Amino acid sequence: MQVLARGTLVLLVLATSIAVCVAQQAVDPLSKQNESLDSAKKAEAPAKSSQPEPLANSSPGLLVIRDQSRYVVSPGDLIEVSVYGVPELTQKTRVNSDGNVRLPLVNSVHIGGSRLEDAQAKIEEALRAGNYVKNPHVTLLVIEYGGGAEVMGEVARPGIYPVLGSRRLFDLLSEAGGTTANAGQTVTIANRANQTQRTVLLRNDPQKIMEADVFVYQGETVFVSHAGVFYVLGEVLSPSGFVMENRTEYTALRAIAMAHGPTKLARLSHATIVRRNGDSVEQIQVALDKVAQSKTPDVKLLPEDILYVPTNKGKMAAALVAQIAIAVATSAAIWSVPH
Repeated sequence: MQVLARGTLVLLVLATSIAVCVAQQAVDPLSKQNESLDSAKKAEAPAKSSQPEPLANSSPGLLVIRDQSRYVVSPGDLIEVSVYGVPELTQKTRVNSDGNVRLPLVNSVHIGGSRLEDAQAKIEEALRAGNYVKNPHVTLLVIEYGGGAEVMGEVARPGIYPVLGSRRLFDLLSEAGGTTANAGQTVTIANRANQTQRTVLLRNDPQKIMEADVFVYQGETVFVSHAGVFYVLGEVLSPSGFVMENRTEYTALRAIAMAHGPTKLARLSHATIVRRNGDSVEQIQVALDKVAQSKTPDVKLLPEDILYVPTNKGKMAAALVAQIAIAVATSAAIWSVPH
């Protein structure tokens, strides 16, 4: 009788445990989804912080390049002017917004938009025309670059970088610290002078990657796009956020595969895509079990979509019952051992 009483007590305790577990699993799936989303975004935070932050006071234009013959003088450039044999006329001056520089004796000379060699010739002509120097030989050296190519978007150090006539795209991206972890594959190169733009794809194919290393010309703007991100949460083996590469279509079934597949407790027939449309939120039901069997079309994912796979409560309850049965059998075996 004592053994039966103890066995009954064990069964009551285990039955209470079943009720508590089932009650805890009955929480609204969307509340679980919000918690999982917060965890996924927190997991992404170290990856973002690991990227070098842009230098707020950095000045990439302070770089002096030896071969400046192809450089076109731009407003904001700091130029050192020296006249051979006349050290009194040596000075540093900055090109103003009109493209002019102010120099001793000749006052203002317009050199903006001119190659460095042509700018030297203009200053020599001004000195010669005023009979200040008979045979002037002027040398110009760019100390700071006010012009060049502007690199923006998903790069480590956005800013203006010197371009002497033209420069390779990969060279500019390298000087800007490379692309960030959130960079997309699309690079847009805009030319404000002729109102044109080019689009370059940064491919992963080694045989085609060099096709993207195009020339960037002075005055152009390089913009590295931001890659979209979607999230897979709930009953999957690896819930996380995933970066969307350009020109690649991502669907709900592919997203599950990227998350290493569903767990044993996943309810694939009731998966949900949470999509934000402006100020409203749309929920799209996806029967992943039918999609896997080609009975219904797959659903394309958009950036910032959240794919949530809920828990199958029937499978969960069966798993709990199996665990409890094993526990009861183990307890009964222990208590039946003669002492």
